[in-house]
Amino acid sequence: MFSKKVQSYVKQIIVEEEEIQQDEKVFCQQADIAPLMIWMSGCNALYCYFNSNWLKFTGTHLTKAASASALEEEIGNIWTGSVHPEDRQRCEDIYLRAFATYDSFQRQYRLRRTDGEYRWILDTAAPRFAADGSFVGYIGYCIDLTGVPIGIGQPSLTESCSPSTHSSRRLSKITDRERATELAKALEQLQAEISKRQAVEAQLRQKTSEFAAILQVLPDSYFRLDADGSILDYKQGLIESLYILPEDCQGKSLRECLPTAVGDRFHQAINQVLETQYEVSFEYTLPLPEENNNFEARLLPLPDRQIIVLIRDTSDNIQAALIESNAKFRSIVENANNVIFALTLEGIFSYVSPNWTEIFGHEVAEVEGKSFIPFIHPDDVHICVDYFQRILITGEKQKAIEYRVQHKNGSWRWHTSNSSAIKDANGNILYFVGICHDTTDRKEAEIALRESAQREALLNRLSNQIRASLDLNHIVETAVQEIHNLFEIDRCVFFWYRQDADVPYWEKVYEMKNSFLPCLLNDQEATNGEIELIAAKTLNGEIICIDDTETMGDSIAQQFLQDFGFTAFMALPVHTQSGEIGAFSCGYCSGFRPWLNNEVELLKAVTVQLAIAIDQAKLYTQSRITAQTAQDKAQQLEAALLELQQTQMQLIQTEKMSSLGQLVAGIAHEINNPVNFIYGNISHAREYTKDLLHLVELYQQSYCPPTPEINQQINTIDLDFLKQDLPKILESMKMGAERIRQIVLSLRNFSRLDEDGIKAVDIHEGMDSTLLLLQNRLKAKPGHPEIQVIRDYGNLPPVVCHAGQMNQVFMNLLTNAIDALEESYAAGRQSPHVNSHTLREGVPLRGSKLRVASPRVAPMSLVNNTEQRTNDQGEMTFPQIRICSLIQEDHVIIRIADNGPGMSEEVRKRLFDPFFTTKPVGKGTGMGLSISYQIIVQKHGGKIQCISAPGEGAEFVVKIPLKQEPST
Repeated sequence: MFSKKVQSYVKQIIVEEEEIQQDEKVFCQQADIAPLMIWMSGCNALYCYFNSNWLKFTGTHLTKAASASALEEEIGNIWTGSVHPEDRQRCEDIYLRAFATYDSFQRQYRLRRTDGEYRWILDTAAPRFAADGSFVGYIGYCIDLTGVPIGIGQPSLTESCSPSTHSSRRLSKITDRERATELAKALEQLQAEISKRQAVEAQLRQKTSEFAAILQVLPDSYFRLDADGSILDYKQGLIESLYILPEDCQGKSLRECLPTAVGDRFHQAINQVLETQYEVSFEYTLPLPEENNNFEARLLPLPDRQIIVLIRDTSDNIQAALIESNAKFRSIVENANNVIFALTLEGIFSYVSPNWTEIFGHEVAEVEGKSFIPFIHPDDVHICVDYFQRILITGEKQKAIEYRVQHKNGSWRWHTSNSSAIKDANGNILYFVGICHDTTDRKEAEIALRESAQREALLNRLSNQIRASLDLNHIVETAVQEIHNLFEIDRCVFFWYRQDADVPYWEKVYEMKNSFLPCLLNDQEATNGEIELIAAKTLNGEIICIDDTETMGDSIAQQFLQDFGFTAFMALPVHTQSGEIGAFSCGYCSGFRPWLNNEVELLKAVTVQLAIAIDQAKLYTQSRITAQTAQDKAQQLEAALLELQQTQMQLIQTEKMSSLGQLVAGIAHEINNPVNFIYGNISHAREYTKDLLHLVELYQQSYCPPTPEINQQINTIDLDFLKQDLPKILESMKMGAERIRQIVLSLRNFSRLDEDGIKAVDIHEGMDSTLLLLQNRLKAKPGHPEIQVIRDYGNLPPVVCHAGQMNQVFMNLLTNAIDALEESYAAGRQSPHVNSHTLREGVPLRGSKLRVASPRVAPMSLVNNTEQRTNDQGEMTFPQIRICSLIQEDHVIIRIADNGPGMSEEVRKRLFDPFFTTKPVGKGTGMGLSISYQIIVQKHGGKIQCISAPGEGAEFVVKIPLKQEPST
């Protein structure tokens, strides 16, 4: 018996040691792959572990120490050698104070990185406890906080940051949350591995202590050998000498410690056990100082090709010691807190320990010789029978079972039992032995905890479901369904008390019932008078609990409930903060049904949660209405403000244009008078000059030769050149006056002050007037070539529109096109790779010439279907604007396109927004295109759009109706 027990304990110890080693490997692997630095310390405040990330960060390399103590000393000094000297004492004080209270702690310090730089570290640590609750040390993890401005000595990491770092901290919140989630997950895995390892270590300590106790009473000498016969462990037992001294046997071969013949016999037995994995026994004799003694050796296999050897002295003088040892063992058994028993194969108690009387109340004589079945709860008998049947079939120890044993006073006590089979030398089972201990307190606590947990889980689930929705109907439906399913009642209904009606009544909101029951009220309403007694209590906030309607003293209420088939009934009021009153009606239709206190308490908690959820739903609805109203008002105010700003800018711009128009008209009028005077007299001056010159010729013919004075004057004034040049001067003066007249006419056409309101006008005339005013910007200048304008006019009839406003639109569009072309040319001078355009042949402006340089052909423009050309320096050689007009159904379409750099989609979408501009400060207000949009869309009911792409130029398309209502 003892040999099997020893073998079993040693096997368990070996297996659990292997599990610890494996768990240690898994822990190290988990710690090494975790994305943070991890350390551990023991209960003696010495560091005992640093993961690979910690060692890699600090550049520390562990040496292969000669002994375990040297390695522990080396690991213990790693932290001290890596922390900044100024931070070391402060952090050690925090560390040591934590060991006095077992509290979690944080510390900040500078840690030397492998490149020698000190980095600020946040070190967070938590205490570790063994399975039995004893303190075993700390585990901590470190995070590099160098990039976060936290000062030394600050009490926490939640302090406010300076304005200069606030935006950067806000931008990093998402990254910080993702990193915190990853760290928490890694720590959870590490904590699970630590808990598992601590549980195995606790089991190992328990098994080791039990095995040590067995060895203390074991009379045999005990050896544990490896496959080569070397001694791994040894206990002398009651035998004084076996040719082996305990102090020098470790690591030696058992064969070397015994006489040759005996050593050879042990060697054969060891090989036999390793091959068969079965027990081997033999007897031998050893010469001792006084006489030869006989010994029995038993060898049993262990995992990992290890062997247990038990040697017992079979001589007479040893038997007394054996009897004494057995007596000591029996004393230990009888004084144990647990009940020890022996059962025959028929289930009869052959032995129970004396403490049975103390635990179960029966005398030992009342138990021994009796079957175990009368003492076991009827529901648990099959558990025990099956348990011993498995032991009988397998011959091996089974897992512990739980069952109830009846105390002498009639109460039932929960017990946990372990049993095993006792066999003879041939392996036949003789009887069962077992040990059991009382677990009633734990079991009752578990049951109470489980019931409490179930109630809490239900309440939490119901609360979460109720509060997850802000829909009042869904909240009520969820509560009714959960209550009906939990308490397994036949009917559950929720009512609202409508007290604002002329005649207050109870309205059924939602009902949950078993399928065989009819509807409670058939969707009708019950007045307060019909259920006066029940309603009165509900209105007063009282809970009604009726376990059996047959026992009710109020016959009216009894008849009312029985008419609906209720045999048990409960009503719970719901009073909200907003003053509404409701009630849960819970009915049972299958006999007596006691309402337990914990059920009532749970339902009260549910009604409280429901009332809160209802108030929240109403508040949410009100807040949404308020928020929507405020949002609508805000949008209206925003639209009004935007419209006011646009109107203000348009008024300013209109006033500016009006003033400009008046100024232009005035200047044109003032210039026109003297120009007309000059232009009208030039023809007369030319005739007079012609007559005078003819008269001079007659004088020359009649008075030849002239007098010396006249001849000298002719030479002085170069009369021949004067006669040739004077007509040319008069002709040039005529051309200049004509040019001035055209400019004045264009200024008058552009301002259109004499054409107020909507009138039929020639669109082309307004376009030409605008181009004439912009002629100075179109001419070639130093730094950029001439901008060519191609007019592709269609045959348009007079268009009814605001002529002056349309001229303003043409001015804005053409000005923007010229600005884009000038910027494109400037960019081309800076970069030889800027795309610029050369348009196909058309009609250039007066005075312009089409000059084509040696071109480099680029892809076709998406805007105006022309090829782009640049010279060898990458400069645009043919900046061009194309103007096209046509009639489409009852609309006039004007297209103004340029072959400039184009624009991005983002810019194109915002072109017509007020105050939006891409020009430098001082060159544009951002109102030109916005006002043009207002003129075309709002004033003329038309459309304006822009077609553009980067490097492909830009095209503006204006579309207005051909006819509009004329102004009065």
